[in-house]
Amino acid sequence: MEMKLDHRDWAIVLHHLDSALDLPAADRASWLRALVLEPPALKDTLRELLDDRGAIETADFLGAGAEASALQVGTTIGPWRLLRELGQGGMASVWLAEKADGTHQRQVALKLPHRVIGSSVVAERFLRERAILSTLQHPHIAQVLDAGSAAGQPWLALEYVQGLPITAHAAQRGLDTRARLQLFVPVLRAVQHAHGQLVIHRDLKPANVLVATDGTVKLLDFGVAKLLEAEGTAAVVAETALTQLGGRAMTPQYASPEQVAGRPLGVASDVYSLGVLLFELLTGRLPYTLKRDTAAALEEAILGAQVQRPSQSVTDRALARALHGDVDIIVMKALAVLPSARYVSAAALAEDIERHLAHLPITARAASWHYRAGRGLRRHALAFGASAAVAVTLLGGSGVAAWQAARARAEARQSQAVQAFLTQVLSYNDPQQAQGRERTARELLVLAAGQIDARFAGQPDVQARLHHAVGSIFIEMGAMAPAAEHLERAVAWRELATPGGSADGVESLYRLAQAQLELRDFANASTTLERTLKAGDALGTTPHRWTGRVLAYQAWVASQQGQLERSASLGEEALRVQRTTSGERSADYLTAASHIVSNHIARGQVKQAEALLEAFEKYAPSLPDYPITDQIGQRSLLANLRFTRGDYLGAEQTLREVVPLFERHIGAQHDRTVVTRSLYARSLAELGRYAQALQEQQTNVANLATRAQVEPEAVQLAHLQLVRLLILAGRSDEAVSMAREAVAFFDSRYPRPTRYTEAARWYLADALLAQGRRDEGLRQLQASLDNAETMGKGNNSLERANKQLGFALAARASQGAHAVALASEACAVLGKTLGEASPRALKCLAVKAWLQASATAAGDRASAIDGFVAARERALAGLPAAHLLHAELLAAQAELLADNPARQAESHALMARADAQYRQVLGRPLPRPLLTLH
Repeated sequence: MEMKLDHRDWAIVLHHLDSALDLPAADRASWLRALVLEPPALKDTLRELLDDRGAIETADFLGAGAEASALQVGTTIGPWRLLRELGQGGMASVWLAEKADGTHQRQVALKLPHRVIGSSVVAERFLRERAILSTLQHPHIAQVLDAGSAAGQPWLALEYVQGLPITAHAAQRGLDTRARLQLFVPVLRAVQHAHGQLVIHRDLKPANVLVATDGTVKLLDFGVAKLLEAEGTAAVVAETALTQLGGRAMTPQYASPEQVAGRPLGVASDVYSLGVLLFELLTGRLPYTLKRDTAAALEEAILGAQVQRPSQSVTDRALARALHGDVDIIVMKALAVLPSARYVSAAALAEDIERHLAHLPITARAASWHYRAGRGLRRHALAFGASAAVAVTLLGGSGVAAWQAARARAEARQSQAVQAFLTQVLSYNDPQQAQGRERTARELLVLAAGQIDARFAGQPDVQARLHHAVGSIFIEMGAMAPAAEHLERAVAWRELATPGGSADGVESLYRLAQAQLELRDFANASTTLERTLKAGDALGTTPHRWTGRVLAYQAWVASQQGQLERSASLGEEALRVQRTTSGERSADYLTAASHIVSNHIARGQVKQAEALLEAFEKYAPSLPDYPITDQIGQRSLLANLRFTRGDYLGAEQTLREVVPLFERHIGAQHDRTVVTRSLYARSLAELGRYAQALQEQQTNVANLATRAQVEPEAVQLAHLQLVRLLILAGRSDEAVSMAREAVAFFDSRYPRPTRYTEAARWYLADALLAQGRRDEGLRQLQASLDNAETMGKGNNSLERANKQLGFALAARASQGAHAVALASEACAVLGKTLGEASPRALKCLAVKAWLQASATAAGDRASAIDGFVAARERALAGLPAAHLLHAELLAAQAELLADNPARQAESHALMARADAQYRQVLGRPLPRPLLTLH
């Protein structure tokens, strides 16, 4: 019913509504009966508002005050044709719809608000939802696609998600605890994104978290969301007419204590609701034990903290064991009654879940040495071997062969031996042996690993198992030399234990190749990869589960050695094979694809890299067996691609988050962390933050020096990234010395040119040119370009283009026409590969215009100079003011004017400005002549 009241009547009604809402819900009816209010229509209105409020507080917010919808299938609203109704509530109906003109086939969920009591409030809610969703751009949040109004009917077109509530999806698929936890992480990432946009959801429940048919998790319905004050996520929510009238809009079973009590809300309220949802996802029930089945009892349970641990609320013993320990602690921290005792954010909750899944210590638990050591060993439980239970399972049936029984006994003996070894590892930190000093995980491992062969002499299967496990742990620690040593022993013992070959033997070979590749020992790694393929083929069906990953590694090796045509062919074959054996939605496929992405980026194949990264974004969040470190590596690859395209700000923002994640999970000394921090330093330099960039790379080098066993190649690669930053700091003598050392090291290590040898030569050329040693610098650059020819000119396009541009710049005075030709070729490649609007392509075009003007006779340069100035402005438009290219290209213009007597004063003024800008940024004079650009 629509209420015909003027603004004075509404003021009276709302005044009494405030009084009523201050009362307990059970007392409001008697209070209303005693209330005298004239005219009677005011009391009738107040009664209807309180009835709606009761529905809002005790049931679905959308179900309050509903009117029957008059819409029908086939109705056209604006550009949309209604196909069928998906749902209806008091505030809106939701329809499946498609474009009426047939311009595209994508179906949408069309949300149509209808008139209810207090329609102005509903309109505000609708506008709020549209505004909120437009700010939330996340792969796990259903997106707003369009919005508008037709004949007075507002509409909101949302992404249509065809799927099941997350709890129903998990039940239907029979997911285990680990898979459910992995499925929940994208939910947390989506909520964290909303919180980052100063939005809290306030109605997190299974119906609002759907899993689509392709396995993608989607967060829905921000219709009752609140906006946080701009001061930060700890602030209370901003109030409007909507939140004042329906402030406790919620689904009570999933509401936080402060939400039930009507207190101000922050992000902690959503964290609590996430805890309830996680509890239900893991156990199949809500966390409350109710004394009676009423709304009042539910409110009493929530406010009174009557919450069971997940492991105590299930009857299945296996499930209880899976939930006991870390999972109990994680869920109970999210469900803490006091907001301050909960996780500080959805991201913090996600991190602890990921740490638990990776068998790392969680932050919510006191980290005793027993607990940390236990986590470290569990992280590699599979590598330590099979248990007797596997053999028992295989022995089912009445006629068990004698060899099966013997196999079971052997497995049991091996498991006992492994258990004894683990006990020994732990014992080294026993207070009686540690003598007051707690050993690190690496020290524990080294102490125990050195005794494997002596302790288990005559048991090659146990020796192989333990060496494989130790080698795998060393790989994760970033200690590749000892990893390779133990994995070589594992391979040898496997061959002795099972001469005919085994799946475990193939796995040890694969892991050995991984360690050798991390050491850049390409010759031995290539041999090991070939052995892996042959050993796998000998076991049966080809291709086997290792084939795709091995081919991907071979593609990566080929690219590093400059065999780029072979690399491309192997990469395509790797993805084809892996797609056949495991499908694209698998950890094995993404592992293979990650190597191919790196290959594409190195070769400047941007579109191919983007296509594979889309697969990561689509499938990785829903794969429980895809390691967290590989997920972090995926983000690092994305940053690398952004850097390659010239999106330095995007790369820096991503890397600023990724570097601490790598440090936390694998340590600051690990190769992956060092390489990622190097890219971060390069991104900072491209943004004009030179001092910070130098500090980051110096930190990198210092971290490498703290490794227990330093790999010289890792050090040299880190030094190369330091060379250009030392040049910028005016320390060219150090830069030249460091680059010469790297060139000598890589030349002695590799008999043929590789990407490493030629990168070192290129960096040395830069250092020499920065010292003003043009001739020697050009010789090094020319040698690097010549070697690139033998490595595959057509496929190493970006690196070659950068070298050509550097050579053209330094050779402009002596080889004018050749310099212009080289720059033209480089710009064509950069424009085609990265796009004409890419910062790198624009910089190249500015240099090319400079070289063309330089090659023009002084008296005829006017139009050429104008062309250069226009190209310079386009190149500088997207760069920060502190970037050195501003000063350098200003100096370039001054150089072009210097040969014209009539414009020498202008030339001097421009050069003075350029020098002042350069000094302001780096504190030293601008080099003259310019032989390099930054």
